[in-house]
Amino acid sequence: MAVLGWSILKHEKLVVVSGLGVFDFPFLLSYLKATQAAGAVGYCKLLDLRQADIQLSGDDLQAIGTLSRNNDPAASGPVAILVGKNPPPLMLDMAILLKQRVGTSRRFRLFTDEAEARRWLAETSTGP
Repeated sequence: MAVLGWSILKHEKLVVVSGLGVFDFPFLLSYLKATQAAGAVGYCKLLDLRQADIQLSGDDLQAIGTLSRNNDPAASGPVAILVGKNPPPLMLDMAILLKQRVGTSRRFRLFTDEAEARRWLAETSTGP
């Protein structure tokens, strides 16, 4: 698997984060800046973190929550985080904390199955 990075698939209106590496606050800021520069903020996002090491401090999570609250949830595309069938407990805890900090106003779910995550994104992007 490649180094952790992202692909912006304009024809699918989808951003995919995947690979092996550290998912930390600097990575997240780079990813957000790239999606904004590409005009992909409203695209669906699939964060395949099965091979990633999520390293977010309490301050990082707080900052993510603040960033999320400052963005228009209706203009931001839905986010599916893929953690896999048997994620390490720490990874699952970090993904849950990330979801909690983002809040309930954002379309954001955790998945163990990629096909299910992609189905939800397709349904969510065409729904209300």
